Amino acid sequence: MPLIDLKTNLKSLKYGNDQPGGGSSGLPYIQTKMPPTNLITLAGPGNTNPIFRPTSTGNSDFPIRGGDIDFNIGTQTFTISSKVDKERIKKFMKDPKRGTIFLNKQIGLNLSNPKIETGNSFQVVPGSNLIPGLIENTRIYNNGINTLTQVGVQGTGTHLPRHGVFPLDYASKYYKDIVGAQSLLNSTEVIKINRLLILQNLKLNTSATRANLGNINQINKLGISLNRNTLFKYLGGPGSTYGIGSTTIKRVDDTSQAARKFVGQQTMTYDNIMAQKLNNTNNGKRTTYIQDYKTGAKIESREQIYKLTLSGSADSMQSLSSFMFNSSDNPWDHEVYKDSTKDIIKFVFEAIENSDTTKSFALFFRAMINGFSDSHQASINSFKYQGRGEDFYTYQGVSRTISFGFKIGIQSELEFKSTYAKLNHLISQVYPDYSATYQVMRAPMIRLTIGDYLYRVAGMLENVNITIDDNYPWEINRDDSKLLKQLPQVINVQCSFKPIQDFVPRRINMANPNVPYMTKQSETYLDNLIFTRQVETVPNPNEVIPQINEGTQINLVGGNTTNSFITSFN
Repeated sequence: MPLIDLKTNLKSLKYGNDQPGGGSSGLPYIQTKMPPTNLITLAGPGNTNPIFRPTSTGNSDFPIRGGDIDFNIGTQTFTISSKVDKERIKKFMKDPKRGTIFLNKQIGLNLSNPKIETGNSFQVVPGSNLIPGLIENTRIYNNGINTLTQVGVQGTGTHLPRHGVFPLDYASKYYKDIVGAQSLLNSTEVIKINRLLILQNLKLNTSATRANLGNINQINKLGISLNRNTLFKYLGGPGSTYGIGSTTIKRVDDTSQAARKFVGQQTMTYDNIMAQKLNNTNNGKRTTYIQDYKTGAKIESREQIYKLTLSGSADSMQSLSSFMFNSSDNPWDHEVYKDSTKDIIKFVFEAIENSDTTKSFALFFRAMINGFSDSHQASINSFKYQGRGEDFYTYQGVSRTISFGFKIGIQSELEFKSTYAKLNHLISQVYPDYSATYQVMRAPMIRLTIGDYLYRVAGMLENVNITIDDNYPWEINRDDSKLLKQLPQVINVQCSFKPIQDFVPRRINMANPNVPYMTKQSETYLDNLIFTRQVETVPNPNEVIPQINEGTQINLVGGNTTNSFITSFN
């Protein structure tokens, strides 16, 4: 029969026969009959199938799902919608295909929960007695009983635990019950059962032995490993696959030695903080000043927090300003900084005095260098000849740009003013000065040293860019110190430097084996890596050069090795 002749009022279609090749899926789980066309509501007398009302999920869905309370069964209050929901989920769980897979998966997922400080599940035995089960109550799923019960009370504000043997299991103890009860015990008892204290005793206490392990049953119950390099090891848990397998949490670093620095404090709890000394000058009230939590001693000043004081512990490099020296000398050998540059690489700006180039100002910064870049760029022009498809090139020259950044951290009051004074001096190196005689603008020249990569290289700063790090605070100068201003405590500086070489920049070849774009020019550190002629000779243009035929071997010395090159002269 063609579809155009198929007539239906959409009420005579039957459930079932919905599988390819025949058969019924059994869906939907709740099947309702269509009401007669003259029946406006489904709530009429005798209309028991379906148990669904049009207003149960319509505009009357207030104050709870279903609109209003419909009936009570036992201790549970149902609405029409919640009863339909519960019946639907119940049939789904009994579905031999879909329901069985769902329930087994939930059981495996619960077994994958981690072990925590909680009570065990309980099992019912003949005589209505309860005995402890072998699995924690947070790792057991009771075949959907709790889930189904929750569906039945959904919308009433009642929330039941998803895990556990019973929906309302008043005999079970959970984390808040187990740990909460420990607050009633003394320190001798709690150290044997508390998970964190057991871990501290086993993993941080270097003198821990099997004789003073504590409650071995509690250790096994919590899944704590007796291996010092492993924290936890137990069956199931997140490391398993649906509860099959085990979970092992290894120790990343052995912090036992670091624990000794806590001046004998093996139990860092609030009791230690509360036991700090009282301030007798404050009418017996607790101290209002800052105390060292390890020793209880009063911290006299802000610098003491950083182990820096106003009397010599501040960094000498940061706390002293720039100084003038003879340009022929090394600034890091100056007596002012000689002892403070041994623990870092040489990093200094030398501002050459234009009025007297024999003098320079040294600007030292104790900083962390980042983003170093040394760019050598050849300038090559291309052109074409008529009738030729390829490009031809002319070499125009070369340029070099060095970019780098550094982070300055100010850690004491003495370092504050001097650091900003040097930073301000550095910024001025992109500005000109003017001769006293002719008032002519003069370029600012500097020498830059960064380790041994750049050794007192002359040039000019193209830019000095200051960036304030948002992750660090500004100094507020609450005490109105004359040494402080409301300025950032951490500064990021980005520089671009144009070097002016004090040698002829050229390509390294046999005639010029030492062209030090890195390291000091007078040193021969890189000579071991550069081939040099064993006998340095420069041909006389008027001298007849003997022809060397192709295939002649010339021995060249490079360090301790002799390199053989096959070449030819025309």
